[in-house]
Amino acid sequence: MKKSSSGDLKMNKGRTLLQNFTLYLSNHQIEIPLKVIGFIVAGYFLRLPFFPYFIYITNQRADGRYEKSFWDLAFLFFYICVFTALRAFLMDYVLIPIAKCSKVPIKKYQRFAEQSWQCLYYTFAFCFGIYVMKDSPWWFDSTYFWRDYPVYDFTKSFKYYYLIQFAYWLQQIFVLQIEAPRKDYKELVLHHINTLLLVSFSYTCNFTRVGNAVFVCMDLPDAFLALAKTLNYISPGLICNLAFTFMFVSWMYTRVYIYGCIILSTLTEPELYVPEFVLDPLNGQWFPHFVKYIIAGLMIGLYLLILFWTLMILKVFAKMAISKEASDVRSDDEDENENISIEKIEGDHSTPKPTAKHIKAKRQ
Repeated sequence: MKKSSSGDLKMNKGRTLLQNFTLYLSNHQIEIPLKVIGFIVAGYFLRLPFFPYFIYITNQRADGRYEKSFWDLAFLFFYICVFTALRAFLMDYVLIPIAKCSKVPIKKYQRFAEQSWQCLYYTFAFCFGIYVMKDSPWWFDSTYFWRDYPVYDFTKSFKYYYLIQFAYWLQQIFVLQIEAPRKDYKELVLHHINTLLLVSFSYTCNFTRVGNAVFVCMDLPDAFLALAKTLNYISPGLICNLAFTFMFVSWMYTRVYIYGCIILSTLTEPELYVPEFVLDPLNGQWFPHFVKYIIAGLMIGLYLLILFWTLMILKVFAKMAISKEASDVRSDDEDENENISIEKIEGDHSTPKPTAKHIKAKRQ
């Protein structure tokens, strides 16, 4: 134990305090969040004041609908811990063992687990998003993004959905720090910053209807992309190519076409349907006219990244068409010179890392 600690100190000499803290958290992705979760859950069962606000949404009105609350920050903190512990636990104790039982190469265990986790989450997020959206007035009617503004009350399921999505993307900041960067790391950082700005801005300023639509557009192709990458480790070839084709179709329809229509709606429809462009935070009004261009600018920035990744997808298809061995196209070995692969689409920036279980074993 002592030798391991001194080794850690030597290894961390050249690191900043933030880097050391991030490294420490990455080495205890299960233990630290579980302690926080356990403390909060214990306080809840002991019926201590305020502890339920971390676990459940708050600020319910007499009619059963919910509004925003400062306690939403506590909810976000709790579920960031939940996502961190759940991700690490599933990867270490479920997904990596599955990789060992499959045909996944040893050095790909970690990547298989990461992509499997993403596939699970994005599938859940897409289904939840469709559930809260399917009976809404803005289901395939973009005018209701702007009608009745400001809409600052939600159904129970909608508020859970939006805050859980928010917590996931905040937790992604930590994930981005603990995984080594790949060639499109800068684009991925821009994507995360843009996404977080849009999510926080839409929730704070009462644009959650359009936010719901954007989430759904993004989550479906993300689920198929993660599935294609996962299958690539197990069974590269026809099944993997089929999943990749489904991803491409969903990508072009939801991200390129529908999301493009949402941007067009943002640029052209507010003037037609927003009753009044005014800044009046006390009454939920966060929509002076220039805000439209801030929203549109962020959305266009995200769309440019989508078009960048779309070109990469088309290059993958071109490689698949001319290459006899499709698996070569999607190879992601660090020592290969191939720069067009399924792994490089939308920032798979992971590298094999020791799991929490392995680190713990080494220290004993």
